[in-house]
Amino acid sequence: MSFRTLKFSRIFLMFSLIAFSFIICDCKNLPFFTKKEKDAKPAKTAAKESKLKSASKSKKAEEKPEDNIPDDGYIRLVLNQRKGSFTLYYLTDQKTMRYEPLFSSNDSSSSLLSVIVDGEIYKLGSSNVFKKRIERNGRDTALIFESPFLKVTQVFTPIRTSSAQAANGVMVTITMQNTATQRSFAGLRMLLDTTLGEGSNGTPILTNTQAISEETILEGGSNERYWISRGKKVSLMGSIVNPVTVRGKGPDLVHIANWRNLRNAPWRLHYSQGQPLNKKPSSLGNSAVCYYFGPEMIDRNKTLTYTIFLTTEDVAWYRLTEPPFNMTAAIISDTPARTQTRNEPVRNELNINIPAIEAQAAIEASVTNEKPETIVLLKLQDILNQFISGDIHINERDLTEIDNFLDKFRTGNETN
Repeated sequence: MSFRTLKFSRIFLMFSLIAFSFIICDCKNLPFFTKKEKDAKPAKTAAKESKLKSASKSKKAEEKPEDNIPDDGYIRLVLNQRKGSFTLYYLTDQKTMRYEPLFSSNDSSSSLLSVIVDGEIYKLGSSNVFKKRIERNGRDTALIFESPFLKVTQVFTPIRTSSAQAANGVMVTITMQNTATQRSFAGLRMLLDTTLGEGSNGTPILTNTQAISEETILEGGSNERYWISRGKKVSLMGSIVNPVTVRGKGPDLVHIANWRNLRNAPWRLHYSQGQPLNKKPSSLGNSAVCYYFGPEMIDRNKTLTYTIFLTTEDVAWYRLTEPPFNMTAAIISDTPARTQTRNEPVRNELNINIPAIEAQAAIEASVTNEKPETIVLLKLQDILNQFISGDIHINERDLTEIDNFLDKFRTGNETN
């Protein structure tokens, strides 16, 4: 048995021992089963945020007071229970405490959530079949829609992207639970009435590859990572591919079109290639973004989960999970492939950057409330799985790097 094989066997065994230690300790060290303690803030930062929050409370609410969710950082979430809708605002002027809407706020029902269940379409918020309520759990706030056959929960979690000093957006997690007595075929769509990029000189919507001024469909599995509605003072970004590893799938597709056309479509709008986002004479420059999830089959008492991010502009953060590898992008880099024998499959050789993996894990941990060390383990496990399946090649130095990290991780846990 070669030295390389022995080293890999040792690493594999160490992974197994660490996983086993989580189990015998009743998962107490596994962050999926524990609630992360709130990080202590420096006095100066805490005082600043307290001042912002106190001042913002004096601002007249755009919706009824009971629908106004307390500010978190620079972001303000306003829920309208009666209409079952939400609006996001961002603090653009700290002196005057001026908040700018990140999408249309003139009519809160212009942005809406709809579901299709076994061929029947329901607009949540206006359908009498679904009862509505708001629930709060710590930093999370949820809009809940319940019917005898389906429960839809839309949870808003404040997040801070890597370039922001305070919360600058929300993670929107939507679950659909089948409460019927039989299997159901269900899907979901979320329409946002975007406004910031509209105007005579602006491009309504931008993505990482194109400027969009006409009707466009972006597939969830395409090279598009995000979309931007860019205004003069603030911009709104939305995910197409989730920038961090979270529970819940991203959209199957995103349809960018004229708002009135999307609003009036019962479900899927018939795609008209080249159709301008303007609709004369009543709807000039009126862009909108519509997320589609499913439909999918849901067994009785089972749940489907979807996740998107809505934040101010931070392109670098949204590019965290670019190809070629979903979980390990930006943490491993291609090197010239080693010489293969004639019958050996061609495999990319990679250099693994443990500090970069730890840095990305720290960002993900701030969103998912998990421990960064465990996220690093998951990423390393993903790399090893790719190595075992023959998709990548790991050199001696990389095996040593993984070995050293596991030693450090194990020593730290034994000390604690």
